[in-house]
Amino acid sequence: MEKQPSSYVRNGEMVKLPIGFRFHPTDEELVVHYLKRKAFSCPLPASVIPEFEVFQTNPWDLPGDSKERRYFFGKGFGKKRRRVSGCGYWKATGKDVQIVASGSNRAVGMKRILFFYEGKLGRGTRTQWVMHEYRLNLTQAMEDWVVYRVFQKRRRPKKQEGVVSSQLSQRSIIDLVEDSSDPGPPQPDSPSSSPTEFSVMGLDQEQGGSSGYTCFSSYSYMRKH
Repeated sequence: MEKQPSSYVRNGEMVKLPIGFRFHPTDEELVVHYLKRKAFSCPLPASVIPEFEVFQTNPWDLPGDSKERRYFFGKGFGKKRRRVSGCGYWKATGKDVQIVASGSNRAVGMKRILFFYEGKLGRGTRTQWVMHEYRLNLTQAMEDWVVYRVFQKRRRPKKQEGVVSSQLSQRSIIDLVEDSSDPGPPQPDSPSSSPTEFSVMGLDQEQGGSSGYTCFSSYSYMRKH
């Protein structure tokens, strides 16, 4: 199945990137080149991140392709607001992570990770929808912008290697037992000498010079009986 090109929202309309192009900025690129420029009203590298209030709707109803990572600008991070949206709410998990600039080791922003819960506030069920909320690590006066990355976390298939290896081991043991208990097809009689002839031949080796007489006598005895 051919993969469709990535898309983004511009002026409320869906715009598709050229085939082969993907908008996958790193945390540092997202903060330094997009969020910081947005906060200081500087030109952006590309107009690919729309302004949208992500808490107005469910994550799967946000503009853009739900199979891709979607990015949105929002305002009012400093205000205390409830993160209730649609049929559930967003809940932060873990501690905020510092975004460090490469080369200078200077913190340029912070990232908060949230999960979407379906149901009533405080009693919902956690889903696979994830939000990364970025804010600048600056104190000077500027517009209060944040940027969001919203995506659905893919479920990893459960590993069954242990079950398969266990079944193979049990099968190998069964095959080994069956092989050891099966005597196989009957083997044809070997053309070796009869017990009488073997004993006579052994006697010949011990008696030396009289071997011809002994063999002749034994042969005559076998012919008679």
